[in-house]
Amino acid sequence: MADITIPKLNTNDSEYVIAGWLAEDGAEVAPGEAVVMVETSKAVEDVVSEDGGVLRRLLPAGATCLPGQVIGRIGDPGSEPVAAEREPAEAGPTITAPARELMDAHGITEEQVGALGIALIRRADVEALLHVGPPARTLTPVRRGMAATVTRSWQTIPAAFTAVTVEVGPALDRAKRLTRELRTLVGLPELLIQAIGRAHGEFPEMFAELDGQEIRPRDPHVGITIDLGSGLYTPVVRDAGTRTLAEISAAAMRLRMTAMRGTFTTDDLAGSTILLALNTDTDAVVAVPIVFPGHACAVSLCAPRPELALAEDGTVVQRTVATLGLAYDHRLVTGRDALRFLAALRSALEAETPS
Repeated sequence: MADITIPKLNTNDSEYVIAGWLAEDGAEVAPGEAVVMVETSKAVEDVVSEDGGVLRRLLPAGATCLPGQVIGRIGDPGSEPVAAEREPAEAGPTITAPARELMDAHGITEEQVGALGIALIRRADVEALLHVGPPARTLTPVRRGMAATVTRSWQTIPAAFTAVTVEVGPALDRAKRLTRELRTLVGLPELLIQAIGRAHGEFPEMFAELDGQEIRPRDPHVGITIDLGSGLYTPVVRDAGTRTLAEISAAAMRLRMTAMRGTFTTDDLAGSTILLALNTDTDAVVAVPIVFPGHACAVSLCAPRPELALAEDGTVVQRTVATLGLAYDHRLVTGRDALRFLAALRSALEAETPS
């Protein structure tokens, strides 16, 4: 009999939630078949069975589990289940522990969530039923994960910040033209992702990792912030230094759609070497991102805004600008290098044609 063991799915969590079983207790599964969904603070992951045979569940859906814990077993056909550990049969849907907690707080009954007509009830489903956001005193799993990351950043990274103003009117016009030509959405974020990736050769320290006293160079994998209101995600556009703008735009669009569906995997969220924090609120003039543990810096881009300026002939003209910022680990990056890096990104955005 082989064990089904929970792997280590991310570095922020010490425990996960069994979101739902994909195979019935007593069902025969094939080697490599996904048998259970596990919810972390960042994503829902499928766990596969390395062996084939009859599935015997040891924990029910909604239960908390730990990395390395055995949650099920694969036995030979005809093997008997462990009766004391089998999940009881229920006529209603499976309700995760966070969803149950919110139901209890607001007096929501199982009959009410059962009327939603879905097999697995998560906290977001209960929130939608209430038409309210999460209670102020309770952090969602995603926000708990982000809180842990922010805490580690402030405790371990001596960060500094520099910002410059970029005239983005030409870049916005270029993005509209490229959207038509490439038949995929191109905006300032896509242009900036490409600029960041292409700056890797001149500024490798911006993508490096500090390991003790050694600086380890790494490839340009750009994490981008996506916040749809339920929590902040940082999926990754990989190999941004060598991909075409069409490829970068398609990758960014796929990540946005995945965020809307809430179906990120660990591979989508892991492996970034630099962060691009996007701030779409037009009232924000400057935004200071955190430097993720393991990163050297984080780029921030605020929403475009109109600004009055003096033309060369002394007349007043209106232009469109945005604030481009860089938060950086001062152990790896100097203030001079930070300003040089921002100047290179600004030049790429202000160029009349793509570099």
